[in-house]
Order: sequence, then structure tokens, then C-alpha cells
Amino acid sequence: MDDDPTSGSVTLRNIEACMQLSHMLRTSLGPQGRCKLVVNHLERLIVTSDCASILKEVTIEHPAAQLLAEACQKQETERGDNTNFVLAFGGEILWQTSQLIAKMTWQPAPEILAGYQRALTLVENKLLPDLVCDGVTDLKDKDQLLKILQPVLASKQYGSEQTLAPIVADACLTVMDAQGKFNAESVRVCKIPGSSVSQSTLLEGYVAMRGLETVVTNATDAKIAVYACGFEASSTEAKGTVLMKTAADLLSYNRTEEAKMEEIVQGIAASGVKVVVTGGNLSDMALHFLDRASLICLRIGSKWELRRLCQAVNATALVRLGAPTPDEMGFCESIRTQELGGKTVTVFRSHETKLATILLRASTSSVLNDLERAVDDGVQAVVQAGKDGRLVYGGGAVEMALSMALQQEASRVPGLEQYSIAAFGKALEIVPRTLAENAGWDAVRVLADLKASHAQHGTESVCDVGIDIERYGTENDDTGGTCSMKERGVLDLMSTKLAALRLAVDAATTILKIDQIIMSKPAGGPKPQ
Repeated sequence: MDDDPTSGSVTLRNIEACMQLSHMLRTSLGPQGRCKLVVNHLERLIVTSDCASILKEVTIEHPAAQLLAEACQKQETERGDNTNFVLAFGGEILWQTSQLIAKMTWQPAPEILAGYQRALTLVENKLLPDLVCDGVTDLKDKDQLLKILQPVLASKQYGSEQTLAPIVADACLTVMDAQGKFNAESVRVCKIPGSSVSQSTLLEGYVAMRGLETVVTNATDAKIAVYACGFEASSTEAKGTVLMKTAADLLSYNRTEEAKMEEIVQGIAASGVKVVVTGGNLSDMALHFLDRASLICLRIGSKWELRRLCQAVNATALVRLGAPTPDEMGFCESIRTQELGGKTVTVFRSHETKLATILLRASTSSVLNDLERAVDDGVQAVVQAGKDGRLVYGGGAVEMALSMALQQEASRVPGLEQYSIAAFGKALEIVPRTLAENAGWDAVRVLADLKASHAQHGTESVCDVGIDIERYGTENDDTGGTCSMKERGVLDLMSTKLAALRLAVDAATTILKIDQIIMSKPAGGPKPQ
């Protein structure tokens, strides 16, 4: 606990902690971002460049840095993309504030916070909408979906976007309704180790990552009974000893149990059910009678997967053994087993409940996990495009345009707010600067070239010059570094960019309002797992 809240030392320490977190993860920004090797508290290894995934696995002790990390997690939950932007811009705007405090001996006065809010309002209402260069008008058009998906996927899996984007687009088109709306959870991802990313594919319907238990392996127009309990004879928990005196006692020992199980299976078959799915154990006796009745049986151990299957086939999970009612039954047009990459999977297909499964292939589990995160971000981007399809140029182009516009606006604002508005604009330069650094360019020279290109561009159209992360056309570091984002097709959703700006500014202003940190004494004993 700080003894003198008016000294500003707490504010500077908070800024320093946030800057350390921002500097640590800033190198993961963009398609050329570096991966981090994280060892979490369970000693599990995670290799990824996804900012939200890294923050989820590490333990952050400093409470101010936790606030900035929570803003990144919120961006991941709501938008999927631009999580590292929140961290990089939030850390940079705090650093710019520390420069204002050092130069002008300000405390984080209301003028600084008011200037940041004024700059954000200016960006929301005027500057960013004026930079819109394109838009998604029809989500049922695959070409328009690819415009959104390729930059998002490239930022996470650079080099694989040409393979993944058409698959993700087809998956979204499969589950869309007539108005172009869909639930992101309707697109599921399954990971099969082995082969390469180019072998990834799309399957319509629900895919269970295991084969069937019974002899019959396919059916059409099948009614489905789903049981959340085990498919086996019930027994008491008490232990007992059975005394058998004759051979007849031995022969009749399991006869009642067998008769009961046979009656249950016959009742299920008589109701018209062709497929039985159980979430618990499956006894050998039950499997025997299911085979005799020519029923298909699938065992799913995960309760979450069982709920997904119920959603896919419109079934109700039962907690009792017996024939289901018509309302409790599910239905699918076809069920079959299929071998993919040496692994047997079961595919449920039904056009009534739209569901798509993307089967990802890669050599290692860490690459598969990173591919899954990229696909999730791509699906979330399509969902956001259905709400607001306006697009702006990526690659640092829109950030540089906003930076220069804000610094020009600051000169026309009277009072002390002009300094914080200019600092807001200066902080936006962190995105093109980091992209240039991660791509291996001389960031100072490239940033100067980028500013010159934007300054020379007329007001008739939006400037599309951004950072060339692919280093096309030259091997000399003294030239190049910028290129046309329009020609490269690098576009970002305006709504996602705006949400990231809001979260970063809100987190930064909240941290700047703190003048004391009061922490309770940690309790004794081991930490909860």
C-alpha cells in the first residue's frame, strides 16, 4: 500500500507493469509475429502466438496488468480478433501518458482522461467511418467471406490462410439461414494428428471422434435414443456373497438380469429407434442384445459432446433405460463410419439441424491447437460481419491514417486536452511500427516512408498504404517496406477495430485513475488448484 497517493508513484508503477506485459507480447502481433513457449501451472507446454491464449495460461500477479489482460480476454470473447492490438495499444497509450507526466509534471489529471475520451469519440463518430473502403453486403457470397477470412487467418496461421479460408467459408455457408445469420457454435472443429494442413476438410453434420460399438455401422432415416446414463444392468452399491448349491442355481444366476436387459432392448427397437447413444458404460450383455436387434450403438464419454449431439439431432438425453417417447427421440438422415487419417469417426448428417465440422490435420498437437484458435477467430469474424460489414484497410494503414488525423485535430483543440489527443494519435503508431519490426524492416525508416505516403495522398479516396510484411520486390533493407493493402486484399472489420480501441482506452483510463493498490494478505496453505 502506497503511503502518499498524491505522489504519482503508484501510477508510474502501474504503467511500468502494463508496459512490461505489452512489450513481452508485442512481438506476437501480426502474421510475422513470434510464437511463445508457455509452461502453465500444470506443466503443460503451449506454443502459440495468440495473445488471448498466452494470457489465459500465464499467472499475472500485478493487479493493473491484470486489468489490461482482462480487456484482451473480453475482446477475444466478443470479437475473436485484434486481441494483441488491445494489449499493444493499451500499453503504448499508458507509456505516452508517462511521457506527459514527465514533461509537464502532470498527475493523471482529468484533462488527460478527458482528452483520451474526446479522441475516442472523434474516432468513433467521424475519423474511422470516413476510412471505410469496402463492405460485406451479402454473407451468402463466398468471395465476400474470403475477403474477411484471409486476413484474420493469416494473422494467426500465416501461409495456411489460402487453405483454411475456403473451408471456413464453406462451413459458415452450410450453417447459415436465409438471412445470413448463424450461431458460431454450429461450426465444430475436430483435430486429427498427422499429415499436413492441406489435408484438412469439411464434413456436414456432427462428427464423433470414435467408431461404433456394434456390428451394424450405417443407417439412413434413423431415429436416435440418447442416454446420459450407462447402458448396463443396474446394481446396488452394497457388496454381497451369493451361495450356490446346485448347477441349476449357477445357470439361473444371470437369467433374470439377461431377461430384463433383453426386454429393454426389445422395447427400444419396437419404438422405431435404430441408433442408441450412451454417455456411460456399455456392458457386454447390453452390446450382445443390441447386436441381436440390429441396432447401432455409439458410446460418448464427454457430457459436453453428448449435449452437442443432442443439439445436432434434436434429441433429449434420458437418465433412465427404456424406450423413449416420440418427443425424446432424435433423427438424422444418415449415420455412417468413416476412416480419416487412420482414425475411425462416426458422422451424423441431418439437413434440419444445420451443423458443420471442420477436420483439421497437422503434424503436431501444438500446430493443431493453433489452427483451431485461428478457425474460431475466423468464424467469429463472419458472425461480426453479419452485424456490421464495413471494412477498413489493414496492415497498419488505418492506424497511421487515424494517427495523423488525430494529431492534426489536436492542434485545433484549445486547452490541455490537445496534448492527450496528440498522445492518443502517437500511440496508434505502435501497430505499423510493430508490424515493421516483426517483419524484419528498419522500423524508423519504414514508418517515415509510411507517414510520407499518407501525407502525400489526396483527400479524394482512402489511403491504402500499409506495412509490407512479405518483403516483396526487394532484398535491400534501405528500400521498400510499404505496399498497397488494396492490391494485397488486406482488410479488417471496422467494428472489430473499434471494439478493440474502446477496450484499450477503457482499460488505460481505469488504470490511470488508480492512486493506491490495497492487497489483502495471502492466506496460508497451498493455493487452490
